[in-house]
Amino acid sequence: MTGTANKGKQASTVLAVVFMAYAIFIVLGVPDGMLGVAWPSMQSTFGVAMGQMGVLLLASTGGFLLTSFSAGRLITKLGISNLLIASLIVRGLSLIAMGMAPSWWALVAAAFCFGVGSGSVDAGMNTYFAMNLSPRLMNWLHACFGLGATLGPLLMTSLLSAGIVWRWGYIILGATHALLAVWVLIRASDWQPRPAAEAGATPDAPKPQLTHKSYRSTLSRGIVWVNIALFFFYTGTEVGAGNWAYSLFTEGRGVSVAVAGFWASFYWASFTFGRFVFGIIADRINVINAVRTMMLLAILGTALLWWNPADWVSFGGLALLGFALAPVFPLLISSTPTRLGVADATNAIGFQVGAASFGIAILPGLAGALAERSTIEIVPPFLLVTATIMFVLHEIAVRGPKQSPE
Repeated sequence: MTGTANKGKQASTVLAVVFMAYAIFIVLGVPDGMLGVAWPSMQSTFGVAMGQMGVLLLASTGGFLLTSFSAGRLITKLGISNLLIASLIVRGLSLIAMGMAPSWWALVAAAFCFGVGSGSVDAGMNTYFAMNLSPRLMNWLHACFGLGATLGPLLMTSLLSAGIVWRWGYIILGATHALLAVWVLIRASDWQPRPAAEAGATPDAPKPQLTHKSYRSTLSRGIVWVNIALFFFYTGTEVGAGNWAYSLFTEGRGVSVAVAGFWASFYWASFTFGRFVFGIIADRINVINAVRTMMLLAILGTALLWWNPADWVSFGGLALLGFALAPVFPLLISSTPTRLGVADATNAIGFQVGAASFGIAILPGLAGALAERSTIEIVPPFLLVTATIMFVLHEIAVRGPKQSPE
């Protein structure tokens, strides 16, 4: 009876951790979805050009990189629960500061602090799941991010349609972070490393325990840099599509604000649906073949978005792109210990997540700068190029050495 009770308690603890993590990732995704809809209003408020979105994203990335690369060591030193609490507080205060920013550069400074909180919670959570939980749960974790990103445009569109300024979206979201921090604090003891079988992984594929090598040793491997570049182009494509779809449809193709807002949100909804689907089948598929197939579909989606013989074709291409990109990030993260070796995994995951944030900062901003110098219609072919580079890098990555040399 005691053994049964212990198993029940363990299962309850894992369930609590998973629910907390999923709630956190829903909230993590909301700002990414909101920005594309809020950006025209932000431009008007601060009197900045379209391409200045890149400055905002770059500031956020600068903060993100400070903490994401150190995720493994931060978890070891602070513990995952303390890291999450601190990160959520920093993110929440930063979002409130963004909503109350009196000037453009105050907004940029708040975005930098937002990135500091984002990097540690994002990389820390990915490391924890990769080392302690199954690929199925990892996919659902990232599906929750997509759910948040889906809700973001809807929230901001609802506020703007009701005549409420964009600032309130950020203030409300910041307050939500405080509630999550309290929840994690109350259940802090639940966040302990656990055996994979207890956490939902297959018995014959236990998750490795955290081990550490030096950053220099990990970065001395060329294949690690290929994986870093892969994540850079992946998130640049994902967020580039999400951030510029609304402007592409309204400013470039004459689509109404309501319809454009719907399809910008539907992109993230398709993305979320894809992650839930792959969460169901993740433990039963070949990761390499699945990622390869979805990347090819992503290339097709960007091509349809560019072709645009009719609005419904570009809408369909955008939805296909969202669905196709959905499983790529979680599948690549969860397979990092296998792909690069256990000893390099914690460092590599931090580098990959950091590179992903850098891709978010650089590539969507570059697309905006190109749009300023030509037209907004440059965005679809730009996405086609980044998706193709992503595919090529993946093919190189899966042919690289699996373990670091002794």
